[in-house]
Amino acid sequence: MSMDPRNYVTDMAIEAAETSGAYELSKHDELAMGIVRHTLNIKNEELARQLGRDRGVYITYDCPEDVHSSTRVRNAVKEYLSRTIASLAGTLKKTSPVLVVGLGNADISADSLGQRTADGIDVTRQNISEVRRQSVCAFATSVLGRTGIQSAELASAVTQKIKPSLVILVDSLATGSVTRVGTSFQVSTAGIAPGSGVGQDKERIDKGVLGVPVIAIGVPLMLSLRTALYSFVKEYNQGQNLPVDEFKLRENMADKKLSRLVVAPKDIDFMATNAASIISDAINSAFS
Repeated sequence: MSMDPRNYVTDMAIEAAETSGAYELSKHDELAMGIVRHTLNIKNEELARQLGRDRGVYITYDCPEDVHSSTRVRNAVKEYLSRTIASLAGTLKKTSPVLVVGLGNADISADSLGQRTADGIDVTRQNISEVRRQSVCAFATSVLGRTGIQSAELASAVTQKIKPSLVILVDSLATGSVTRVGTSFQVSTAGIAPGSGVGQDKERIDKGVLGVPVIAIGVPLMLSLRTALYSFVKEYNQGQNLPVDEFKLRENMADKKLSRLVVAPKDIDFMATNAASIISDAINSAFS
């Protein structure tokens, strides 16, 4: 049974497909170490409207719980991500840099993925003598509340100045699935709206805004409380063969002002650090 998308807050395209009844449109591959890859290609506006997502390719790696404790699983994820990034990037001019932009708030662990990833990038743009390596540079935007500048404005200004051949955006995501918190990695060509799940800095960053190809990478480190409760109540009632008053349920959630509340696991700092390390290592490997 599909779920009303109005009650499901998520940045994960695969979850949008699952809840809208379009799960069969995605391709699923079981990989090594218990990792599952979901590939969803949103080709037209009709499907984009149905899923509430922009057109583009979305590739999600769902990993086992030990992704942050098992070296073998971590290495496998890094390799898959690196190959995906290189494949989506295609052939690039080595003299035209790849720009990695870390989005989010470094002072909040659940929103620090972008900053931590940017810190781990092996920047090579300053080493003009290394012509055999892809030129790479990186910076973090911080957040609107601190800078007074939209992340999209900062990314656009830097892009216009250094003229990269590719921009990679990294940000924390929101999910509606407890099992995906900290253990899923989404790579997309559709761009991203920083903080769309929880914050105010919502101006979209994509190829149309920057004028160059964009790859967005994210890990869900925040769980929408409204979505989690909505899912739990519906599944519990259905399991007990109890009727579900959809209108009353939505009304009660609105009365309790749950829409903007998100939660994160107690080991979120550990998860954010490790997820950022996996992503930065994958990017470094893709352009080494």
